[in-house]
Amino acid sequence: MATDDRRYALGPDEGLGGARKFFAQPLRMLATGAETTLEYTLFEQRLERGYAPPLHVHHIEDEAFYLVDGAIEVACGDVRWQLAPGGFAFLPHSVPHAFRVVSDTARLLQLTAPSGFEDFAADVADVPLDEATSAAVTDAAHRAGYEILGPPPFDT
Repeated sequence: MATDDRRYALGPDEGLGGARKFFAQPLRMLATGAETTLEYTLFEQRLERGYAPPLHVHHIEDEAFYLVDGAIEVACGDVRWQLAPGGFAFLPHSVPHAFRVVSDTARLLQLTAPSGFEDFAADVADVPLDEATSAAVTDAAHRAGYEILGPPPFDT
């Protein structure tokens, strides 16, 4: 009997592909399409206060956040949530969404299904989120099947 043995384990500071960044923030890739037969991508983000990706929509992937530490505000369509440690949010595809870190730091697990987010993350790894890079981010998002809709929908 042939088996497809894809088992692996990672230590607390290990990630697939080594040290990575996402919009210049630390990212630890835990599972990609290569490990999950394209089913999902799972990664950990460590973020600073004020980090907020633009309002965007995934046309293919569903996305979910599990907040390990810190506090974030999530906007999904016309709904807003405040997440504390242990909080979870499911963001279905085709619904505009964004989030913002409201504590000094935050650590979250992000799951996208099906996989593919890892390709977008690689494209914007060292790109800061600012006006000077908006065209590059928009182009990378389009290639990944995402659409950037505007700035994060939070009061500053």
